[in-house]
Amino acid sequence: AHLLQGARSRWRSLCAATSAPRSLSASSSLSAQGVYAGDPSKLSMKAAFGKVWRLEEIGGSIIGGTIKAIQDKGKNPKPPRDPRLPAPKGQTVASFRKGLAMLPNAIASRLGSKVKLSWKLTSITKADNQGYVLGYETPEGLVSVQAKSVIMTIPSYVASDILRPLSIDAADALSKFYYPPVAAVTVSYPKEAIRKECLIDGELQGFGQLHPRSQGVETLGTIYSSSLFPNRAPAGRVLLLNYIGGSTNTGIVSKTESDLVEAVDSDLRKMLINPRAADPLALGVRVWPQAIPQFLIGHLDRLAAA
Repeated sequence: AHLLQGARSRWRSLCAATSAPRSLSASSSLSAQGVYAGDPSKLSMKAAFGKVWRLEEIGGSIIGGTIKAIQDKGKNPKPPRDPRLPAPKGQTVASFRKGLAMLPNAIASRLGSKVKLSWKLTSITKADNQGYVLGYETPEGLVSVQAKSVIMTIPSYVASDILRPLSIDAADALSKFYYPPVAAVTVSYPKEAIRKECLIDGELQGFGQLHPRSQGVETLGTIYSSSLFPNRAPAGRVLLLNYIGGSTNTGIVSKTESDLVEAVDSDLRKMLINPRAADPLALGVRVWPQAIPQFLIGHLDRLAAA
């Protein structure tokens, strides 16, 4: 019998049915935390991990589905890669010299006056010509714009308020998506603070690490920023980007920046940093009270209603 019953199947339930008991907590927790900062017992399998759900659907189990997918891939190979595209060398994780903000800033610069900055959308109403009238608060005052169609790339709870005059049902559905809080805490340690057993050829290598809550830590995961990208830390130091919070730790919103740095530092000393190392340099703390939308049980039904 199939493990999964449509969109209401839980991610943790699948892990329970396909994993050894000892690895269940870690496997389900890490997958849910790493992608969604979520609670594995509440995530919808089909909505949150559609590819894994599909494997079980086509093969009766994850292993069976994987075998069938490999067989199907052999029968229907992908078209060859466009030779005009550059072939990536090594890791495909990328950033920019001054951070990811360089990309939207460059796009805005290229588009010029077509991009309107500091314009806040406050209302959308239907126009007589079947289009829409958009009301904006701008540095120059209130502005109305007529449009044939509107594309919104805003959180659902913001869209809910704006769209309520147009559709109460859609607004109600959009208001039900849950966004737990997440904080990003960036810290730097001397290189010698890293535990020797965590080094490879004397260096901190790799992408980073995820932390199951079962290990008694709050931090969701740590990215080795200075290992991934050049010029992120001076010689002799490492830069670590840490995420803390999520669905199972919503109390971070009431903590101070110092509290969050202390919590992350305490967690890192349990697995990566020498317990006797000097205090880290706290380079940045950013808290998102509503961060990552959760694909909870019933997510696809709510999405259809919206």
